[in-house]
Amino acid sequence: MRILQDETFVTSPINTAMGYTWSAISANWKNTIVVALALILLSILSIVPLLGFVASVVQAIVLYALGYWIVDRIKGVPDVASFKERAATEDFKAMMVEFFSPAAGFYVGFMVFSIIMMLITAAIFWITGGFGMMGMVMEQQQLPNASPEEAYALYAQFLGTSTPALLFVLITSLFFSYLWPLVYGYALFQRTFSDAFNAVFMFFSKRFWQAAFTGSYFKIVTLWMLILFGVGIVMGISIGTVILLPLGILVLLWMVYFTAVVSAETYNISENI
Repeated sequence: MRILQDETFVTSPINTAMGYTWSAISANWKNTIVVALALILLSILSIVPLLGFVASVVQAIVLYALGYWIVDRIKGVPDVASFKERAATEDFKAMMVEFFSPAAGFYVGFMVFSIIMMLITAAIFWITGGFGMMGMVMEQQQLPNASPEEAYALYAQFLGTSTPALLFVLITSLFFSYLWPLVYGYALFQRTFSDAFNAVFMFFSKRFWQAAFTGSYFKIVTLWMLILFGVGIVMGISIGTVILLPLGILVLLWMVYFTAVVSAETYNISENI
């Protein structure tokens, strides 16, 4: 599915993605600072009662919109230098607003997808008797004369009933995390709310799963996960410290751009989907 013109995406995918990511940040520092300030403002507003939910949703959609923006601008250039020249002339409003509709579609689709997965988990928990055991555990905690042996036995039964649901969450989380770049990459090339919304459900597509189990995809996704893990630690420390919040937002921007470019290139190199 060759959509991106730059041939280095095939030969050096991770290094190329890093090059485009840094160029998106450094090509126009004014845009980067304005976008970062907007994200910081939304982060502050997210802790305000009532307004916080709306601010959190808008912030998430803006972050997705930035991913759409960088991928759209990469499509039409042959190399990093050309992209940097183009990014230098961009308007920060276009970066955050131009692709708000498909970004919102992907966000809503992913929320619906998450709710479906939570309902399936709850159903498994209910079928295995987890909810009943949870009630018994809560009742036992209110009994002052229960022996340690009785308490341990009850907790062991609760663990047994909850294990299938926990395994389901663990296994599906691992598999969907592995497939995420390919599905997100496909979504990044959609241009309407409904198309981006529907793209989320490619998590259930046999074609996408077949495309994901190739050596080239596995290598890219493994390196992407390792890099995000390390960078994510830095971002977590920075955002958790007020004085380092600007640095944390900058790192977040880097992660957003990097993930979008990696995702686009995984879809770009995949065949028959």
